[in-house]
Amino acid sequence: MPFGIMGGPSEFKFVVGQQMHDLIADGTCENFVDNGGLAVDSFEEGMMKLQQILDCVCREKLSLSPSKFQVFMMEAVFAGAHVGPGGVSLDSGKLTAIVDWKIPEDASHLEGFLGLTAYFRDLVKSYAALEKPLQDLLCAVDMPNGTKKLAYQCIMRAYKLQPHWKEEHTVTFISLKARLVSEPILITPRFDRTHFILTTNACKDTFAGVLSQKIKTTLPGSKEVIQLHPIGFTFKRTSPSKEKYKPFLLEFVALKYSFDKISDIVYGYPVEVETDCQVLHDILLRNKLSATHAQWRDGVIAHNIINVRHILGKINIANGISRQYEGMDKVPGDGPCP
Repeated sequence: MPFGIMGGPSEFKFVVGQQMHDLIADGTCENFVDNGGLAVDSFEEGMMKLQQILDCVCREKLSLSPSKFQVFMMEAVFAGAHVGPGGVSLDSGKLTAIVDWKIPEDASHLEGFLGLTAYFRDLVKSYAALEKPLQDLLCAVDMPNGTKKLAYQCIMRAYKLQPHWKEEHTVTFISLKARLVSEPILITPRFDRTHFILTTNACKDTFAGVLSQKIKTTLPGSKEVIQLHPIGFTFKRTSPSKEKYKPFLLEFVALKYSFDKISDIVYGYPVEVETDCQVLHDILLRNKLSATHAQWRDGVIAHNIINVRHILGKINIANGISRQYEGMDKVPGDGPCP
C-alpha cells in the first residue's frame, strides 16, 4: 500500500468484500484480514470454484500476485494457522524461536532458557523433576553471597557449560523445547474476544516476542483456573547498525517487528502489550516523532491495542528468547526491516 501497512488489511478487506461479496456469502471463498483462499474436498469442486473466482477477478478488473497465488495444495498456511488433512494447527514458522534454540554455552544462556520454561511450569506435569539436570548445572556455579547484579551476570557468563554438559542434559533440553511447542502448553488462537497478550523484549543482539492468551481450563478436581498459554514466538537477530540503537528504540523495533509477524492472527482483535520499557508507552502517545519512528508507531497502533502494561524485566517471558544469542557472532541476514 502506498501509505504503509497501517491501512493495508482494512483496505484489502473492503475491496474484496465490495467486489467479491457474493462469492464470500455463498462460501466459495474465505476472506480473513489480508488473506484469501478456498478449500474443497474434491478436485472437480475446486476447479469449479477456482473458475468462479478467476472470472470475478477479471470482471471486476482486480489483479492477483503470481508469487502469492498458489493452487492444488494439500496443506497451506491461512490466517496464521497451518491447515491440512490433519486439521488446523499453529503455523510452524511462528515456533522457530524455540525450535532453533541452540544448546546454551554458558550458565547465563541456560538461565534465560529455564526462565522461559519455568513461566509455564504449572502446565507441565512434574516440571521440577524434568528440569532438575539443568538446574543442577546452575547450582554448581560458585556465586558468593551478596553478589550485585553486574557481577552476577559476569560470573554466569564466565561459567562455561561444555565441560559439564552430558547426554542427559541434551535430552532434558530437547524435551523442554518440545513441551513449549506442543499441547497442552501451546494452544491455537481463540477468536472468541479473549484478549491476546503480546510480550516483547529487546537487547542489542536480538528482538523477541511471545504471543499468548489466558484460557480457562478445568482441573481434574473440577476446579476452573485461568492460565496463560503461548500461541507463538517471534525473534530476529539485530543487524550491526540496529544493535547501536538506544535501548528504548530497540524495544520499539521489537514491538513493531513482533506485530508484523503476528498480524495475520491478531489484526482487529483486542491486544494487550507487555514490555519492561516504560518509555515505550510514552513513545506510542507522542506526537512529535521522526518520519521513520512515526511510521513504526502507525504500524503498531493500527492494531486494536487496549492496554500497554509495564512489567519487571525478571518476569518478562520474552527476555530469555531475546538473550539466547547474546555475545555470539553475527551471521548473514541478521536484522529485521520494520
